Amino acid sequence: MTRRWWMIGVAVAVAGPLASGVAGCGGDDTTQASSDDGGGGDALTDRTVGDGGVGDGSACLVTGQTCSGNGDCCSASCNTQMHVCANPVGVCKQAGTTCGASNECCTFVCDQGKCGATLCISDNQACTSNASCCGGRCSGGGGADAAGTCTPLNSGCSTSGNACQRGSDCCSSLCTNGRCSSQSSFCTQTGDICSTNTECCGGLCNKAVGMTIGVCAVPSAPGVGGCTVSGEVCGATPDGGVGDGGLPACGGSCCSRSCAPYGTGVEICEPPSGCRPTGELCRIDKDCCGAPGTPTGGAASDVHCSKANSTDPVGRCDNGNRCSPAGNICRLATNSCNATDRCCAGTVQQNPALCKQDLLGIPRCTITGDCGDAGSLQGKPCASSADCCGIACVPNNVDGGAPFVCGTNCVPRTGGCTTTADCCAGIICVLPPGSSSGTCGGGTSPDGGTSGDSGTSGDAGTCALFGQLCSQASDCCNGVPCTNGRCNFPIR
Repeated sequence: MTRRWWMIGVAVAVAGPLASGVAGCGGDDTTQASSDDGGGGDALTDRTVGDGGVGDGSACLVTGQTCSGNGDCCSASCNTQMHVCANPVGVCKQAGTTCGASNECCTFVCDQGKCGATLCISDNQACTSNASCCGGRCSGGGGADAAGTCTPLNSGCSTSGNACQRGSDCCSSLCTNGRCSSQSSFCTQTGDICSTNTECCGGLCNKAVGMTIGVCAVPSAPGVGGCTVSGEVCGATPDGGVGDGGLPACGGSCCSRSCAPYGTGVEICEPPSGCRPTGELCRIDKDCCGAPGTPTGGAASDVHCSKANSTDPVGRCDNGNRCSPAGNICRLATNSCNATDRCCAGTVQQNPALCKQDLLGIPRCTITGDCGDAGSLQGKPCASSADCCGIACVPNNVDGGAPFVCGTNCVPRTGGCTTTADCCAGIICVLPPGSSSGTCGGGTSPDGGTSGDSGTSGDAGTCALFGQLCSQASDCCNGVPCTNGRCNFPIR
């Protein structure tokens, strides 16, 4: 199933007669619910995210068009951050329901505005229509009854919906029930099928002229290295298709230096808290650590959101031209990971407190190194949760103020967040790709429970997501340990 919003959520099950072979919609348990606004409604597997309204299909808007509520959209989902029609996380549409693109459908077939009842035909197999192919194009048929061949969207790996034998066959690195599934992460992997920019980990969906689907890409930005952005696969898949050595030391290639299991067991780069460090996606300069007007801990570092073209919706935070600002990745005084020990506030070897771990266990340069009493920190400027004595660093809604301020132990539903670790147990942080400002709420936890609103372990049946509060290991999803009251791995 495709993703439009940046959330840490859950791979959900396929419902009804499609359950035996639809990889795009998740696991083996069968769950079904429909949402209806009184006008007939589209049936969706599992639950929808947002206001619950679903259009009757008579005049719905396709993905990417401006909307005011879920009922406006063919996909039954209006992105509340960007006010455009999108696909809800962890949900795919059943046969016969209205669609605007094939990756809205559990079968990856959208034919004449309706989801198909049979799975899409895999790449390089015989076909008679464009809509029947997983890649959306049937080449060489020469007529409605003459067989052609399904043209791959990506010649280097199989996009979601295609047949597979193991994760390494798939652009998503996840093979479920013999089909490539896009549910390896909370966003769609580079090279996998997409229909809008907002579903992609890299924030870009490259489509050929006239096509409703394309493949995800990461922006090429001047002055930025080649690290792996948040949401992208960084380690082993359940079948060993990516790596066989477990979690990579020091976060591997991740810009955030944090590689951890997602709900489906695939290891992905975790989104850091607060501002975005070098290499991560951004939309504006103030998304980045060390941007003009942000606390750096010392001299101005002059970091910008670098974009190849000014019209690009997303860019990547560049290196700046001075010291490493507050919020950037650093090397702990007791750890040998390859990162700087020279933060703008000073040298870590001389003052170890200038590099501290945030809520996800990511070492970050701090503003001063002295966070003081957590009870007196609320509302004070921060670059990441490393500045906040173990509480969240959240977006600041005060005009002209610092971009982020220290918040609370856990942010309840509808509260501001920069990463899911900010939110109370089981609640996900909804962010457009590249943005450092989101909202806690929506979705379900990876164990299938209902998202909690408060507390350390949430409602009954809800587990705490990566970086969220815990009191014991059993509180955490995916077998992640409870480390110093948070679900994450001890720094290595």
